[in-house]
Amino acid sequence: MQIERIDTFSGHRGPIYSLASGEQAHEFYSAGSDGWVVQWNLQKPDLGKVLAQINGSVYAMKQDEHGVLWVGQNFEGIHGIQLSNQERIFSIALGSNSIFDILFTQDQVWVAHQDGLISVVDADSKQIIKHIKASDKSVRTLRLLPQNRIAAAYSDGYIRIFNSKFELENVWKAHEGSVFGLHYWEKEQVLISVGKDARIKKWNLREITSHFQPESEVIAHMYAIHDLAFHPQHPLFASASMDKTIKIWDARDLTLLKVIDAARYGGHKNSVNKLIWSPFKDLLVSASDDKNISVWKIH
Repeated sequence: MQIERIDTFSGHRGPIYSLASGEQAHEFYSAGSDGWVVQWNLQKPDLGKVLAQINGSVYAMKQDEHGVLWVGQNFEGIHGIQLSNQERIFSIALGSNSIFDILFTQDQVWVAHQDGLISVVDADSKQIIKHIKASDKSVRTLRLLPQNRIAAAYSDGYIRIFNSKFELENVWKAHEGSVFGLHYWEKEQVLISVGKDARIKKWNLREITSHFQPESEVIAHMYAIHDLAFHPQHPLFASASMDKTIKIWDARDLTLLKVIDAARYGGHKNSVNKLIWSPFKDLLVSASDDKNISVWKIH
């Protein structure tokens, strides 16, 4: 395996906390502490386009099927930006809490909050239809599972699974400290989690029980792992850490394949916060506290 840094996008004035895939494979969006929502084109690396200026930090955003970017604004709620003309077409007041993730499920939008709250919004009317409170600690990330179930990762170290009726079906202690990232690997029917304890764990969801034990786990980084991203085709994933590195793993047995750092590859100089493994030429995109976005080709 060979690593090549294709480019570095700069322009943000502070740490970058959020990345979102665009409508086209070569497009993606970034946002962070400066409140800028920026559109990038992997075909034209240096041409970032500011779509919006949001007051405060942005930790979460996601594009829907109608070409609207849902942006979570700390202390104000959700803003909807029509990408075709950059107009802010709606706002949803969700209280004065940080928003850490946004998930689309059929006709609903699930929003993860700082205080352990999940707000469920009707995608068409933009009305709140349900608040789910299962903990006092932050909900860090949400992932869709089969049969329209939702897996939610919390800062209390637990993973909780909710059904389509908003009922809590399963809960288990997954990590010591916050669970920052989740990915459901449909082919193997496993949930992969990463967290503040610097561990990667694989959970077998083929048989749901009340006593979850990790199918496998590895101490993966020196410090907290903030995110993971799967390769579009191959059983590989990348992890992003507070230790300033990105690591590439074989998803089948959690074998470490490569370490991307500043010394060997000109990697990030501060904490790596978010990843996207784009289907466009299989490019891996990383965002960091160093205010930069790096683009990597994994050969």
